[in-house]
Amino acid sequence: MISVAVIGTGHWGKNHARVYHQLKLKGLVDKVKICDVDGSRVHELSNALHMEGVTDYRQILTDSEIQAVSIVTPSHTHYTLSKEFMEAGKDILVEKPMTMTPQDAKKLVEVADKTGCILMVGHIFRYHPAIHELKQRLERGELGEIQNIFSQRLHFGLPRTDMGVIHALGIHELDMFCYLLNRNYPDSLTAILSHSLGSQMEETAVLAMDFGNAKGYALESWLLPAYGKKRDLVVVGSKKTAFVDYLEPQELAIFDTRIVIHGGKPVGVEDEGKHIVSLPFAEPLEEELKHFISCVEIRSKPLTDGLVGWRAVVMAEAALESAKNGKQVKFNSTDDIE
Repeated sequence: MISVAVIGTGHWGKNHARVYHQLKLKGLVDKVKICDVDGSRVHELSNALHMEGVTDYRQILTDSEIQAVSIVTPSHTHYTLSKEFMEAGKDILVEKPMTMTPQDAKKLVEVADKTGCILMVGHIFRYHPAIHELKQRLERGELGEIQNIFSQRLHFGLPRTDMGVIHALGIHELDMFCYLLNRNYPDSLTAILSHSLGSQMEETAVLAMDFGNAKGYALESWLLPAYGKKRDLVVVGSKKTAFVDYLEPQELAIFDTRIVIHGGKPVGVEDEGKHIVSLPFAEPLEEELKHFISCVEIRSKPLTDGLVGWRAVVMAEAALESAKNGKQVKFNSTDDIE
């Protein structure tokens, strides 16, 4: 078994620590340590979860017992910390966004290649049970040819001050649409942003992604009180449609409906109803961390490796560029590291 550490115990870092504690109780990890610059936060969490806590990350950096680290600190620190830990021989899971610039993300991929360390990025929704089930059905061709993908991430609350919705929310769709369609990038990407509160950070974004025959559309906002918290995904195929409520990890809805095409024109609708695919409960974060641990132990490539994280940051920057210039941003195969 490996020993792990969590660097950063804020809102999401606490969840990493909690899940690692659960995995320790299940015998999947040995020792768990936490680190945060806030001493009171470390004291409270270490007492609650019965694990050692420190306030200086360099104590983890030089700890020979720790093989792997979750980096759950503010995004602007991801590059420096990830680089230091990999150069110290530690495998890392760094939360999304991997970095705030594509240049830094590319450098981290190169550091991972040079050091041989595992570099995994926290694109958690790839580990969602309903997405796992949907991906399998797409691979079997059950939905037919994918025509459209729609997604919404909405709630009402104070916008973040360190980043806008593109990096905080939209990066999930930028990654997920490509993942479901087995693409590194869309053919092109267009974004419209809103700065309703006068902030430099966008509070609402509309993303349109062109994959050729398939199109993807996403709405991201912190300023929509009418819907409550909404996180969903619709994948429309020529045979069937799938619906995922990210807040309900135990089910996937399949709509056996389609538009009938005759002579190249839509002539009717077939609707054979919908059914719910019931799934065993699994917390996406636990599935993600178990995958990380497995990759560390058997030295395998993560599902969300550094290239996945880098591509997501490239697309996030492209979305900001599109909105700024009012133009479509195009991608091609030469845009990748490989």
